[in-house]
Amino acid sequence: MAHNDALADAAVLSRALAGLDDERAAVFALLDPGAATAHFAAKIPELGGVDMGWVGRAESLDHLVLSHVVNAATDNVSGLVVPRGAGLGGMVMKTGRPAWVSDYCTDPGITHEFSSQARAEGVKGMIAVPIIGPDGVLGVLYGANRYESEFGDRTVDALNDLAAHTAAASLLAERARHAAEVAVYEERRRLALELHDTVGATLFTLRAGIDRIAGQQHLDESTRDRLAALNRLTHDASAAVHGFTRVLTVPPQQAAIGVALREHCRALTERSGVDARVVVLTELPAMPYSRAGILADAARECLLNVEKHAHAKSVVVSVFAVRDGVGVTLSDDGVGLAENFAEHGGLGLAAMTARLTRAGGTVVIGPNEEGGVVVQLWVPA
Repeated sequence: MAHNDALADAAVLSRALAGLDDERAAVFALLDPGAATAHFAAKIPELGGVDMGWVGRAESLDHLVLSHVVNAATDNVSGLVVPRGAGLGGMVMKTGRPAWVSDYCTDPGITHEFSSQARAEGVKGMIAVPIIGPDGVLGVLYGANRYESEFGDRTVDALNDLAAHTAAASLLAERARHAAEVAVYEERRRLALELHDTVGATLFTLRAGIDRIAGQQHLDESTRDRLAALNRLTHDASAAVHGFTRVLTVPPQQAAIGVALREHCRALTERSGVDARVVVLTELPAMPYSRAGILADAARECLLNVEKHAHAKSVVVSVFAVRDGVGVTLSDDGVGLAENFAEHGGLGLAAMTARLTRAGGTVVIGPNEEGGVVVQLWVPA
């Protein structure tokens, strides 16, 4: 009896530990995009009722890269680059709709660039569903069997649900990664300011003291030489501190626009009490600092207009990758556009529009559903 109780307790403990492992994986999936994808890819065979599964990540609008292969017999699938429209996954990437074939190697409805890899893996039936994000297809989730298969609604629905969770987790992971980048930058900037205010100030005082002593008439040549050497050392140290602070305060390209927007929103809230917040919707491409500065300045001008004219309680600033560039949307809950807005938009708005246009960008201004104003800014990356 005691032996049976021990076995039962061990089984309960094993299930609890398995649950903790799954929860740990889910937490990691919220922090890292790769972990997010791997976490849900591992569930494809069980939830889809298939032999194996993998994920194709949309590295661009033109192709997928296959990874996170589960239950593979070979290395033929991982790392494959699938052009848009090619095979089953490329077709799903193009259409944005689920599709399946009972025999991948012979089905006439798809192209067959990857039939040799499928044969080597022993794949027959295959199903693919799109992973849809805010701006289109983020990737494709695959399931496959090593026998000819007909896939019913249960499998399609299960994989669609899994793909939706994958998209949501990937979005959260990207936001967490971006927030971490911003936090690192803000800590670097804090250290730079502290370095400037402490070491920099001390070196300035030291140099001033050395110059004051060196200006006295009664000093002998040896003392003057020693003071000159000290002056050179403090000058070099000051230059080094200046270089360190400059490096520490330059944000990484991918975080620069998010950092600037958060600073502008924080300043608006501190000045006016308007609740201003930034939402990063997608991973942002690296972009030249000049264009990031133009976009951030345009957003700041829009926030100033909200402060001056909108009588708003809140404004939401969304930033995202779109059309090979970066878009920023500002939406407030204020009183809306004035009737004569088109004729009297203001010099600040005209200058902002001109700068964006010179950089190849665009500006669209109009009413939003809440009765306020929405401004859509875009610049190419």
